[in-house]
Amino acid sequence: MKKYLNNWTLATRLSIAFSLISCIVFLSVGLLSYHNMQKMLAEQRDQNLAARIERIEVFLKDQESFQILVQHPNLYENMVGKEDNLLILKNNNNTLIDINPLKVSIPDMDETKSIMFVDNKPKLSTTRLAYKTVIFKNQHYQLIAGKQLDETQSTLNQYLWKLIFYSLLGIVMASLLGRWIGLYLLKSLNNLIEQANKIQGTQLQQRFETKSTTVEVEKLRSAMNSMLEKIQINYDQLARFSEDIAHELRTPLNNLMGQTQIVLMHSRPQQELEQLLYSHLEEYERLSKMIDNMLFIARSENGNFIIKKEEVDLYRTILELVDYFEFLAEDKKMSFVLKLDKNVRTHGNIDLLKRALSNLLINAIDYGTEKQNIVISTKLDVNDVYIEILTNGVHIEEQHLNYLFERFYQIDFSRHAKAKTGGLGLAIVKSIMVLHDGEATVRNTYEGVVFCLKLKII
Repeated sequence: MKKYLNNWTLATRLSIAFSLISCIVFLSVGLLSYHNMQKMLAEQRDQNLAARIERIEVFLKDQESFQILVQHPNLYENMVGKEDNLLILKNNNNTLIDINPLKVSIPDMDETKSIMFVDNKPKLSTTRLAYKTVIFKNQHYQLIAGKQLDETQSTLNQYLWKLIFYSLLGIVMASLLGRWIGLYLLKSLNNLIEQANKIQGTQLQQRFETKSTTVEVEKLRSAMNSMLEKIQINYDQLARFSEDIAHELRTPLNNLMGQTQIVLMHSRPQQELEQLLYSHLEEYERLSKMIDNMLFIARSENGNFIIKKEEVDLYRTILELVDYFEFLAEDKKMSFVLKLDKNVRTHGNIDLLKRALSNLLINAIDYGTEKQNIVISTKLDVNDVYIEILTNGVHIEEQHLNYLFERFYQIDFSRHAKAKTGGLGLAIVKSIMVLHDGEATVRNTYEGVVFCLKLKII
């Protein structure tokens, strides 16, 4: 059954739901109306009986009229006019007036000065009775008026059939109207589905153009367009990444194949073969490092990748890295200038943070000019610390700044440094910052280019 229901369209489900709601509403209104009609007819019947009792009571107050009524009861019977009406007047055990064409059995009734109502039988009653005790000239008279229930029941039955007819008519009309409204409201959604079916994997630049007057469908259209934009961006990045990695892997492989082919053309001395092996080893190390970096980036982009974090003293960590890279800076006659806050701590993985800072320091040394300073500073905010590495005398064209942290993105003059980072150094920095809920940015200043890492402080 559930499988069968899953094949129904949304318009069909809405129509059925609207029909069921209409059934519940119309049936509830019908039952309530029937109940109110039944109550209203019962009240009207009791009021008529009470009025009849009051009219006879008026006759009793006039002795002459009373005598005429007692002597000629058929006069009142003619006035009543219907066989289903009943009127009985008793004085003790004497029945003065007995108008009871249908011979309805009368139950025992107590004396009462107010008008009381009772059915002739506890179950399956046929007549409604009203009675009252009237005192006239110290005589106690009991008035009983009655009316058959058939007329009321007939009226209720007619009313019930009308209710059923109009309720069914209303349900049918509401169901048809619900079907039409469902198709109208879902028309824009169906158009959206048709457009989605036309979009192919090679046509991600297409967008959903047809706008809808339905707010929810319009939000869905905007969300799907936004999703397509993200997919296109990721698709373009993947395509560019595939091209870049093919290029990066092809270069060392071509070097290995070319050198090996040349050596195999003639016999070579052992020393030359050893040099070839050392050259091959360098290429292997470059390939291995590139693959490790790519695997790290791939893992870091996985939302389930968890790193071990601890309290990290940034001041001490930066000093250790500066001591390590100082000899490399001296080879280019460069020096480090430190402007650090001593009591700065963050919560993170110390090895990954060292790797990110190392990549930036290597970047600054490789691309910096001789006899210029590399300024490392920390700036505190309310909840964050900014680690800035300024390379004096170096500026990067603005069109490159937004792409520097992408994989294998290289500026022309920086291609000589690929052997150290494989074109993934800054991409690794960005991935490490993402794992630490931080941010990596770059900007040009008057003094030079500044790479900045943003981290949470504790």
